[in-house]
Amino acid sequence: MKKLKILVADPNPIVYIGLKSIFKNSLIFEVSCYSENRENLNNLLEQFNIDLIISEIDFKKGNINDTLKKFKKNKIEVPIIIFTSETNNSKSVNLLKLGASGFITKNLKKKSIRKVIQEIAFSKYGNNELNKFTRLKNRFNFDYNTEKLNSLSKRELQVLKLFFRGKRNIEISKKLNINQKTVNTYITRVMKKLEVNSKTDLYLLASKHIKQPY
Repeated sequence: MKKLKILVADPNPIVYIGLKSIFKNSLIFEVSCYSENRENLNNLLEQFNIDLIISEIDFKKGNINDTLKKFKKNKIEVPIIIFTSETNNSKSVNLLKLGASGFITKNLKKKSIRKVIQEIAFSKYGNNELNKFTRLKNRFNFDYNTEKLNSLSKRELQVLKLFFRGKRNIEISKKLNINQKTVNTYITRVMKKLEVNSKTDLYLLASKHIKQPY
């Protein structure tokens, strides 16, 4: 199995050095190149035949949003993992909606960073045996999460669907004719029932089980 080539996009070169260290002895990944801005990502993709991008959100000029939109529009299937010190839930959800493949905070331990990146990469590039395992795991998680979703009340499910479709709390309250504070209560209750710790995780879970309208 050939190594998957990683492009690191971050205004701070120390991040590139750190990721090279994390994957130094990896048989799976190779940190191939670095960019301190988002403007030359396309050139580097072709030059190094990149399989995976690990990127910060903000740069000196602009942010990763435009790149995500461009990739989505042009159907460029290279996964982009957001690797940032920010912990803003609403921002992370928006980035996932734009097409980011994952969201990792920089305060995680090296082992956890490596594990998350590996899981995201293998979901796209894994070999046949690994894909069999992944399908079994996903099937189990689907059944387990479906059972948890079935525990939601009709109103809780309505709130969850509107949240997943990008509606703000004030929009949800108007749509369902309920108070904004009640919306917050429902979202908190849904997170507790589904056993997720953040709105990012809630969005990811919903994305597996709720069909997005177009």
